[in-house]
Parts: sequence; C-alpha cells; structure tokens
Amino acid sequence: MTLKQEIITLNEERNVTLTAMIQSVEGEFSFKERPAVIVMPGGGYSFLSDREAEVVAYPYLAAGYHAFVLRYSVGEHRAWPNPLNDYEQAYAYIRARAEEWHVIMDKIAVIGFSAGGHLAASAATMAENRPNAAILIYAALDQHISSACQPGIEIPAPMDHVDGKTPACFLAASRDDMVVPISNTVHFLDELDKYGITYECHIYPFGNHGFSTGESYLNGELSSRTPHWVADSIAFLEDLFGKLTAEGMTTPACSPKQNANADETLSVKCTVGYLRQFTGKVPELIPYFEQVDELGDRLFGDAGASVADQLCFNVLFGMFGKSEEELQQMEERLRAIPNITDDAKR
Repeated sequence: MTLKQEIITLNEERNVTLTAMIQSVEGEFSFKERPAVIVMPGGGYSFLSDREAEVVAYPYLAAGYHAFVLRYSVGEHRAWPNPLNDYEQAYAYIRARAEEWHVIMDKIAVIGFSAGGHLAASAATMAENRPNAAILIYAALDQHISSACQPGIEIPAPMDHVDGKTPACFLAASRDDMVVPISNTVHFLDELDKYGITYECHIYPFGNHGFSTGESYLNGELSSRTPHWVADSIAFLEDLFGKLTAEGMTTPACSPKQNANADETLSVKCTVGYLRQFTGKVPELIPYFEQVDELGDRLFGDAGASVADQLCFNVLFGMFGKSEEELQQMEERLRAIPNITDDAKR
C-alpha cells in the first residue's frame, strides 16, 4: 500500500500532535475514500505510551482504514478539558482536510487505552463532534478511576454521560486488571444498554493492564485469546460501517442502536415495553398490545408480556398481517410524538 505520513502540530505549547497515516485511493484502487480511526494512547494522563500508538494503527491500515494517532495534552498540561479540546481540534482538522485525504467523515472510530480510553469514551459521550464508533480497551470509565488519572483535578466520568447520541462501542479488558477494575467495563455496558446502544465486549480471564494489541513482544503472560480483540474490533467496525471492498463500502450489517427508546421522538423501532407508556397519546397502539399479550400468554405463559416487551414494535407488526404501508403510517404517527416521559433519563 502507498502510505503518506504527516505529523501535524495542533498545539505547540502543550506539545499536542496528530500523526496522519493516509493511504491512496483511486488509481490501482477502485474506491474514492476510506473510513478512519483515531488512536489515543494511554499513560494515566502523565505520559503517552508508544506501545499504544502507531503499533495499534497498523492492523487498521491493513484493513483499509486511514489512521491517526493523537498525542494529546499530558503531564503539566493534562488539566481537563485540555485533552477533550485536543480531540475536538483533531477532529476539526481531519474534517477540514477530509476531501484532500479522502476520509469518509461519517465512518470515523476512536480507539483508546486506559486514560486514552477515558478520552475516547469522553469523545463518544460528551464531545461536540462525536465519533461514529468507540473502541475502548481497559478504559478508565467510572468516577473513581477517572479522578485517579488526574488527582486534584475535576474530571468527568464517561459512564455518567452516556446518552442517546453515544455511538456503538467495542470494549475489551482483563478480569484481573489491577489498575482499572473490571467493573469499569461491566458497568459501562449497563449504561449503554439503557439507551439501546449496540456494543461488543470481550473480558479475558487474565492479562492484567496494558496489554496493547496483545502481541508477545509487548507483554508478559496473558490469555492466548487476548490478541483476538484487534481482529474482532475490525470486524465490529465492518458490521457497523460496512466493509471496504474493491467496489467501495458494503452496506452495514447492523445498526448502532438496538432500539429507538432514546431517540427524540417515538418510532416503530422502540420496544413494545417502552411504547406502553404512550398509549394515552397514541391509542392506536392498544389493539396491537392486546394481540401481543394474547400471543405472548399463549406461547410463554406468565412470562409472555416480559418477553414481548423486549422486542421492537416493528418486529411484531408483521406477525399481525399488517402491510409495509400500514407500518409506515404507524411510523409517521409515532414520529409526531416527542419522546418525553416523567422518569426518562435524558
């Protein structure tokens, strides 16, 4: 592959740089643009680990992605929100040169490790320019560990800021991590689940903290499966973004959300259980729920309602012999209703 590498200084005073690894398009390639990843090394906001920088970018380059390594503010310049501002500046810089570099701007993923995982997760949950996916590896996500990264400095915990705009996430960690407890990963999944966010997670039985790509020259003893996270994360992105082929990007295989419960308006992609709250505003739903409950009772007994409540409404719609036109009419009806409940977490 033809690879152009350029180091851009984003902030000279804070020594913030963006290393751009840009691949060719057209010519021998028959596509015009590529997806991209932004890699954020760890280091506890004290330094930036080279073990989690360019070496991480290479597998994604091989998969056809452009790659960027963001060396954000650390050490004496680490005070929040400097690192998040560095991400925003890097994103804006990539966007400004997207046409020149042939970057698909709605197919950009962040990859972060440890404190870099905190920054990547913050970008996914708090930034003005959200990435389209986040890959979080032994990431600092709760308030206790986030604060430990910057003692004496007020710093937000990404776990507390997950919302309906959070992109799909891939997470990996070790069960025996003694630096970032595994609860950071497990509880973050609970937050993603509240908003129906698509995710994939791998928790390996041992390997502690800082395993990077899992290659033997970077590590001591760790699970033989740990290195699989790299290929798995690339496959995860291909499911979300589509796969880069000789003809360009394929159609994505899955949605970044499992349901529309956290959208601004209602939708047929909301779950049945969620829509039950709105029968007063949309009485047309009541006959369908009666059929759902009858069918659920017949198939699952007392558990019927709870089983049906987890399903998206559009999945059940066709079971009642309704047409696509009728489904579209219901979608238009629901989209006219703001998604506001008394206990909704917004």
